[in-house]
Amino acid sequence: MIVYRDQRREADPALLLDELSERVCRLSLRPDHDGVVSVLVELGVVETAVADALSVEADGWTPLQRTLRRATQAAGHLLWHSWHESRGLEEWRARLQGLLGAARGAELPAMVELRTPEGFAHYGVYPETYLEAGVRCARELQPARAVCLGIRSIGTSLSGAVVAALEKSGCMVESYTIRPRGHPFNRHVVLTAELESALRAAAPWSHFVLVDEGPGISGSSLAGAADALGRLGVADERIVLMPSWRTDGTGLNSDSAQDRCRRHRQFTASFDEVWLDSGRLGAAAPGPGVRDLSAGAWRELLIPGDIERPAVQPHHERRKLLAAGRLYSFVGLGRYGEPKFERTRELAEAGFTPAPLALEHGFLVRDFVAGQPVGPAERDIGLVKKMARYLAHLRTHYRREPAAAPNLQEMMEVNTGEALGTSGMRALATRLRSSTQAIEAPVALDGRMLPHEWLRTSQGYLKVDVADHHDDHFLPGCQDIAWDVAGTCVEFDLRGDERRGFVERYRRAAGDWSIGPRLRFHAVAYLCFRVGYASLAAKVLGDSPDGRRFRLLQSRYADALREELSMSGESRWDV
Repeated sequence: MIVYRDQRREADPALLLDELSERVCRLSLRPDHDGVVSVLVELGVVETAVADALSVEADGWTPLQRTLRRATQAAGHLLWHSWHESRGLEEWRARLQGLLGAARGAELPAMVELRTPEGFAHYGVYPETYLEAGVRCARELQPARAVCLGIRSIGTSLSGAVVAALEKSGCMVESYTIRPRGHPFNRHVVLTAELESALRAAAPWSHFVLVDEGPGISGSSLAGAADALGRLGVADERIVLMPSWRTDGTGLNSDSAQDRCRRHRQFTASFDEVWLDSGRLGAAAPGPGVRDLSAGAWRELLIPGDIERPAVQPHHERRKLLAAGRLYSFVGLGRYGEPKFERTRELAEAGFTPAPLALEHGFLVRDFVAGQPVGPAERDIGLVKKMARYLAHLRTHYRREPAAAPNLQEMMEVNTGEALGTSGMRALATRLRSSTQAIEAPVALDGRMLPHEWLRTSQGYLKVDVADHHDDHFLPGCQDIAWDVAGTCVEFDLRGDERRGFVERYRRAAGDWSIGPRLRFHAVAYLCFRVGYASLAAKVLGDSPDGRRFRLLQSRYADALREELSMSGESRWDV
């Protein structure tokens, strides 16, 4: 099943370095911790992109890579001083400014490919937790020398923080970045002779610290890096894993990763320890008033026990906290959170979502609004009108360039084949011949027109989670608004006159007179995506309550897709 989309984009590294240099310069005028974090995150993105461009066949160690590595390490020290509010902030800022200038003066690739660091953008990975993990590593092992290997992509920034923590503890540190290659469940590392020689020379007396945000489903990136070190003669007791969470390997899809997780020491620090127990997250200080609503726990608060709860894939849920009457929702660090705050503010001013109060350390903060999530059988005319106006507003105010829209056909073909087999593929081919992806300016969609994401409140119906599903790492990305219109009809099971009434309200509000024919394609596309998502979630969650819920959804979406493909698109979407 295909549910993920490619978030890579091309950029000029010279322009990126100029922008970073300007941001670092601004820190001298107004030191700001979130600004420091943003610099570390973005510098890691640039260093990763340049290293990837220079390391097509094997990971190497060019003069430009050395300069950028030193720059990211300087940004790590900047983070250390900002976090601990200690002296030295300006010294490291100036040093970082100089290193960025040196990199800018070097021969740069004409273009590089940027990858979104998903942990910073979506999943609440904080570099400050790696500062603490580095301190714990230094305290327990007391290494005189260490080699810190950042696993690209996100390990580039994170390793900068770890290097700073180790060096502040008195350890001499060398640092490099590597990108494990190959099948996602069986990664391996390829090194140039120069880098291999440098690592081999350090093997007898250095600890090797592998830094990544994982392990993910397989853990094979960390395992592949550890395997490479083992081949270079590094003893097991000198290999240290520094992931975002500690595991004994149970449940990982890679046998090698399971083995490596048991053989090597791991050092981690949790978000709760670093941000909550310390009181660093403002009002979300320790105490009985803090409630974690992440991983679907919000359902216990908002949905009474006798009502069926919606399915949630907890691994895909953003961190949410309720403290002192305020809701903290993670939306991204640095530049990944800023546009989401602005979008939420704009949609709140238009009356569609609760108003945000602040963007604090990657969290969108707003007053908690009590409400009841609606169910799929909801037919209140007030909700129907609100949804139609909301989608019309998105189409009018959130247009994007056509290049922003991913092509959906491959996803549709693969997912239909998996869900419905050969007969479904034939029916899809017939539908696609008469109903291709229309040329309509893409929109920064809502992307989650699910019933439970609408709350019935004293202020009327409000949409939650409006910030970024058009910009996460799942399909569809930015698309024709017909995706959201069709999705609403599917999720609320609108048929016949109900469907025609909803679409007509949207059509008039948006002035979108050609929406009808475009729905034929996007209804199928939406169902293909949802059956794929439900299928993968059910597989991962197994026999848990949410796993069972997703299996029911998988069956429902498959039946709806089969019905959609078996009927005449013209008559079914005669709206």
